[in-house]
Amino acid sequence: MGRPDHPTALWRAIVDPVPVLVVGAGPVGMVAALALARQGVPCVLVDQGTETSVHPKLDYVNCRSMEFFRQLGIADDIRSAGVAPEHRADVIWSTGLAGEPITTWRLPSVAEEWRRIAEQNDGTQPAEPGQRISQIELEPVLRAHCRRNPLVELRRGLRFDTLTQDDEGVTSRLVDVMTDEEVVLRSRYVIGCDGASSRVREVTGIGEEGFEVPGLPGAFMVHFKSRDLATLHRHGRFWHYFAFRYVIIAQDEVDTWTVHVNGLEPTEFDTPPADPAAFVLDTVRTELKIDKVLLTSRWRPGFMIAESYRAGRVLLAGDSAHRMFPTGAYGMNTGIGDAIDAAWKTAALAKGFGGPALLDSYQAERHPVGLRNMHTSHRHLGVHLKAGALLREGAPAAAVASHLDAERGENEYRGIELGYRYRDSPVICHEDAPEPRWVPREYTPTTWPGGRPPGLLLDDRTPVLDRFAPSFTLVDFVGDGRAEPLLEAAAAQGLPVGHAVVTDRGARETWERDLVLLRPDHHVAWRGNRPPPDPAAVVRRIRGAG
Repeated sequence: MGRPDHPTALWRAIVDPVPVLVVGAGPVGMVAALALARQGVPCVLVDQGTETSVHPKLDYVNCRSMEFFRQLGIADDIRSAGVAPEHRADVIWSTGLAGEPITTWRLPSVAEEWRRIAEQNDGTQPAEPGQRISQIELEPVLRAHCRRNPLVELRRGLRFDTLTQDDEGVTSRLVDVMTDEEVVLRSRYVIGCDGASSRVREVTGIGEEGFEVPGLPGAFMVHFKSRDLATLHRHGRFWHYFAFRYVIIAQDEVDTWTVHVNGLEPTEFDTPPADPAAFVLDTVRTELKIDKVLLTSRWRPGFMIAESYRAGRVLLAGDSAHRMFPTGAYGMNTGIGDAIDAAWKTAALAKGFGGPALLDSYQAERHPVGLRNMHTSHRHLGVHLKAGALLREGAPAAAVASHLDAERGENEYRGIELGYRYRDSPVICHEDAPEPRWVPREYTPTTWPGGRPPGLLLDDRTPVLDRFAPSFTLVDFVGDGRAEPLLEAAAAQGLPVGHAVVTDRGARETWERDLVLLRPDHHVAWRGNRPPPDPAAVVRRIRGAG
């Protein structure tokens, strides 16, 4: 471990199985590798590219993903690389820089969110605020952690070609992009994180379902440098500036911006603009001073979800499993959840205490989340499209503003980000009582099995999340010995369970039960006020063995 990123001739064939092969070293693949390492399981992480992304494909890591990054020990590094905490995340809607503003959605800065977390300690808040950061800045942080981790074998310059499966594992064939030499790698499991045109998905025969976006036949992106804040901030400082024909994204609050121009017809950008800077000026109709064009690209919006997230020993995560429009920033953030789930389950199987139902549960848990998030992204996009239609129909700005303000929720749907529950999972001990309230806009604090438990600051002002073990955790609010039957049953079956005794009375009231058993991904596996009648059966179920 710890060798250079690029493969060498000595690495042409690996026949001794590695526990997990992760295909694709974008954010989702790197998180999967780091999450496996946190479970103590080695992996090989491969990518056909040799450098991190130069495309600003995302600009926001939501609060749920930041909670995962906190447990991986990288949250602070991500914040250091991202937008500074004092900058707000306001969204301005207007008829354009040459026109007039319509309305502004006021969204808090990271510093303001930290204050709210401290002041509103009732379980409704996340343990970490979200973070504005471009993928260009995020990937080097993740890559540095992967390279330093002795359990992550990062190999760039390897293109995944195909695989075959048998009862014992997966044989993958890859190609060294510089020498065309074949590399054969044997692993017990494969996690495919290789993007929307996933080769892993293709060779496993997994189909996909999707739809394009009527009214948005294509878009052209220009990533550029400019310090002309007088022009760009004519209507105020912003994170996103929506002008319907185009959107401008402030990437770093200093001098880096991205503009996406929506096509008016399907063929508009078949021939890219010869002079991107002049094209931007003509589009925004102002004398904006552009210092340098960094990158341009064409892209076509659309939605896709894989028919299955699993084929045998192969799991799909991120864009290989789902593709979404950027509205709501659900794409990569949903992928981070996929990566965490796939990693702990394949780790449990590799370490020998996981049962076969864990692989079944991946589809049962993550596919509904991907489907719901895809449709929620489409709903947010519908707000944009209707507002644009109102403007084209001559509606007054006040009417457009009323529509936008009534339908705001993009980047604010805490129920979507924090409140998803694994209702149909075969490895959760479900309850027969009525399920607590769930709405997209708000997170309902609950330890209902299958959901994320409430985030709280304990009496010493540390997050309860910091008490969770890398593997399973039994949170015990009484500490009187009633946790012992479950702990003994877990030990007997080889299930690693940390025992966290929490004496904070307020936390007990919010968490609803004396004993709450959490999985490595923080989701509640079981809860009760006393030991279950059959602790061994609970342990078998949550580890996927029965």
